[in-house]
Amino acid sequence: MARFWKGLGGSPASKGPGSDEATSSKSPSRPTPGQNLTPFPKDYAQMVTQCERALQAGLDDDLKLMEIQFPPGGLETAPGDVEGNMESNLTVQHLRGICTAFERNKTAKTTRVFFPDPTEAKLAKTGTSAGTTDGVRAPQNSETKAWFGPDNWPGPVDFLEDPSFLSMSGLDKVLNKRVTVAQRVKETETAFVVAYPVSNISELTCTYELYEGECIRGEAKSRPIVVCNGELERTRSNYYPPFWNAGEMAPLREFVKVFSQVYFIHNFKGSNPAVLFRCYPGPWQVLRRRRDAGLEVVWTGETYPGVQKVALEILPKYP
Repeated sequence: MARFWKGLGGSPASKGPGSDEATSSKSPSRPTPGQNLTPFPKDYAQMVTQCERALQAGLDDDLKLMEIQFPPGGLETAPGDVEGNMESNLTVQHLRGICTAFERNKTAKTTRVFFPDPTEAKLAKTGTSAGTTDGVRAPQNSETKAWFGPDNWPGPVDFLEDPSFLSMSGLDKVLNKRVTVAQRVKETETAFVVAYPVSNISELTCTYELYEGECIRGEAKSRPIVVCNGELERTRSNYYPPFWNAGEMAPLREFVKVFSQVYFIHNFKGSNPAVLFRCYPGPWQVLRRRRDAGLEVVWTGETYPGVQKVALEILPKYP
């Protein structure tokens, strides 16, 4: 079985004119006058609208692996700026708006949304109450609405993995008792959305198993997989040392490289802040945040430059 099928984008995208790797004579470029660029969102309402349209464009173009990444706690924040539970809760809220794309194209009932574990899936379906048994109000960041409850989302809601002794120890594989995510989905389903598989490598592994199941189906019958706020850049950029869990990480590193970033926001903080932004099918943009609260586009490119390259090569050229 081939590792990647054509519809998945088995080879890296062709290098565009804004990439250092396009030709030896070309370097990262400033935007062309008159170039049609999606403006950076002013608020989350605009972000959700842009993201919904980008997702639909990716579906229309038959992209099979799509990545959506944005800071849920503020459009100028970076991962870790907001407490973890609040980040997850806010991601669920924004993701529900983004999934309106599936309602508009009449496939919401056959789009399965995955959360990391049963607890997260239950919270998405039922929400949490401000009241508690001891009468003390729960922390605000622990409260969330039933964004994917039966009255709010018509499709199936599921979890990637139910952690147990067998699954965490790997004995489920040894004893041949493991039921993969790919084995749990239905033939009639048309798309899959995976919400924030970031807590541990097991969650990304389950997502990879879902992808492997689609590989077996072949290009013609394969269904799109959308990962939202999976922080895939960690795996792409060797955030995890190469020697760490090498047997499991090797295929995951190849897996995350095949994703198409249909909507992407990554902020660079510091005294001269910037942001890497993309809204599919538009080009990649690097914008400088100026002191007057304005944003200046200093670089555009057709292919994903990578966060590290932006920080070390592009931003120094455009202070």
